[in-house]
Amino acid sequence: MIKSSFKSRAPKDFKILMLYPNLHMSALMPQSIGIFTSLLKREGFILDLFDCTYYEDIDSLTLGKNTNEEKVANRNVAKYDNKEWTSKGVKPKIGIVESFKKKVETFNPDLIIVSVLESTYFLAIELLKSVSKNQRNFKTLFGGVFATYASEKIIHNELVDYVCRGEGEGAVVEMCKKLCSGERIDNIQNFTIKEEGKIVRNGMRPPIDINEVPIPDWDLFEPGSLYRPMQGKIWRAVGLETQRGCPYTCTFCNSPSNNVEYKAETGGKFHRKKSIQRLKKELEFLVKKYDPNLIYFVVDTFLAMSNREFDELKELYSDYKIPFWMNTRAETITEHRAAGLEEMNMLRMNIGIEHGNYEYRRNYLKRNVKNEVQIKAFEIASQHKYTSCANSIIGMPDETRELIFDTINFVRKLPENIDATGAFIFAPYHGTPLRTLAIEKGYLKDEEICSLSNTSESMLRMPTISKDEIQGIARVFSFYIKFPKDRWDEIKIAEQPTPEGEKMFVKLGKEFDEKYRQYAAGALDLHD
Repeated sequence: MIKSSFKSRAPKDFKILMLYPNLHMSALMPQSIGIFTSLLKREGFILDLFDCTYYEDIDSLTLGKNTNEEKVANRNVAKYDNKEWTSKGVKPKIGIVESFKKKVETFNPDLIIVSVLESTYFLAIELLKSVSKNQRNFKTLFGGVFATYASEKIIHNELVDYVCRGEGEGAVVEMCKKLCSGERIDNIQNFTIKEEGKIVRNGMRPPIDINEVPIPDWDLFEPGSLYRPMQGKIWRAVGLETQRGCPYTCTFCNSPSNNVEYKAETGGKFHRKKSIQRLKKELEFLVKKYDPNLIYFVVDTFLAMSNREFDELKELYSDYKIPFWMNTRAETITEHRAAGLEEMNMLRMNIGIEHGNYEYRRNYLKRNVKNEVQIKAFEIASQHKYTSCANSIIGMPDETRELIFDTINFVRKLPENIDATGAFIFAPYHGTPLRTLAIEKGYLKDEEICSLSNTSESMLRMPTISKDEIQGIARVFSFYIKFPKDRWDEIKIAEQPTPEGEKMFVKLGKEFDEKYRQYAAGALDLHD
């Protein structure tokens, strides 16, 4: 039996620091930290936050590049005016390590809760490592997507004490209360516990009722955190979760694995939807408190719903009509829904194509949707006022240059007003079947972790195409989509990181911006 190492005390005397190891100027204020803030405040705990988002020197720690400048250069996102962002109170910072050490010293937490994606794990570890051993009077609790599928890797790190798999709303609160009261902690479901060299791994608890989850509380974040870029402008944005999980089985994504894990361990269904009544309550609260002019629907497949559910949501949203962004799949789009989305005042829709070769898409990605269906969806969407974007991934297992150009040629068939936003390089995240396949084929080692975002470089070592070639195609992917084919020889030169290649890349980039910029307004990267 393992009991809490803390002396029993009231929650008001127990300090919890939440660490958000975000990449520089990326993503939104996360749902997880907002929800846990609300839950732990309710229990009376003392809370504080360290947010990495504004720090420009993150790259110096661990990660290599993952900058907005790189995304703009590759035409993945639209360029925005930094002055407009800073006018909203968003000011870059320097000195992330010293700032974190100072936060730990002054706040003196009993527990540090870290919500990590795979791409931010090493950043969290490096920050914790920077704290001297005589100041490490705290325990650490890791949760999030990466923690769910790599708990065994994380728990063996000397800086980690507890790992929460799956949903944390009930589990994390139970852990914090028992740590505070000095009770037994080795029997808490969802948790892997390490104490004095002993590791205990518990099973999962059933899925929670997401209608009962508290509305996120982002008060710990700086006021400027409300602002994010989209399509070249700065918006006051909040995220809204309408569903949790996804009913589809895409092998490049770890979301479907939640369905498998929860069914196997609990018999429960992970994919759930919030009721219209709950969404109405949440919208009313968010609009009153934050007055957003952009809503991000933080959902894997927004239109994974019946026509009745869509009509109910459209009727509810007609009272707000705040511009919004969402992800969906081609087979979820109909004439009725496309028109309804315009009535709701949608700003932008990202539709996942992922691959242009039907056989590869069906056999490797488990996306059995025909090319004609996908093209029809974009044709329908192109008739409306909102922006539509085709999401593509390159560098997946066994891909060749020819297969990548199947995707390029497929996207070229879409209506001209569909955004050209480049392609993501496949990232072999834990929990994805494609990662397992890559390991089986010897393209990746099991111990490797995605320390870079999937916009940076390929991790796979394949005989079919080199990592450098994948990266080269990725940076000129939008050029291949929009320029006529008689320019492709020039674009191929621009793939190369040579003086000649860089010169050609700059030349083509200027021409691209003049001719096609209206079709290259990017969205925010909500990775992992």
